[in-house]
Amino acid sequence: MVLDLKRLFQGDGGEETAVCQLDFTGVELGGAKPFCAPVRVQVWMKAFAGAVDFRAQVCCTLSMPCDRCAEPVVRDYEKSFVHTIVRETQSGEDEDWILAPEERLDLDALILEDVLLDMPGQFLCGEDCKGLCPVCGKNWNEGPCGCGADAVDPRLEVLRQLLEQEE
Repeated sequence: MVLDLKRLFQGDGGEETAVCQLDFTGVELGGAKPFCAPVRVQVWMKAFAGAVDFRAQVCCTLSMPCDRCAEPVVRDYEKSFVHTIVRETQSGEDEDWILAPEERLDLDALILEDVLLDMPGQFLCGEDCKGLCPVCGKNWNEGPCGCGADAVDPRLEVLRQLLEQEE
C-alpha cells in the first residue's frame, strides 16, 4: 500500500489517519513463514515544519518453530512505531528520518522492516525449554530419552568436574 503524502507536505498542521491490513503471509524468516494472518495497521500522520510525524500501531499473530525444540510457538504481537518523514535531507543530517522524495510512502515496506527489526532473535516455547536430544531427536521437554546422550563431551569433562566440586 502506498500512501500519498503530498497534501501533508504542502501545509502545516494537516492530519490524516488510515486503517488497513497488510498481507505478509509470503514473507519467510529462517525458513518459516511467521505471519499466519494479515497484519493490522493503524496509522496517524501529522504535518509539521515541512515534515510528517508518522505513528503506526501494528497488531498481528506470529507463528514460528521454537529454536530449541521445534514445537510451534504462536504469539500475539502488538507494537507502536514512530518515524519522521521528510522529502530530502542535507548531507550530515540525521539519518533516522524516512525519505519520501516523491511525497509517497511504501507502507508495506516500512511496516515490514519495522516488525522484522523488532522481532526477537530467538523464538522459544518457554524460557525453560530443554530442546532436543542431539542423538535421537526426542523432545526433552516431554521427558528423558534414555539413549545415553546425556554423556558429557570429553572436551568438557574438566568443566563438569569443576561444577560438581562447587556443589
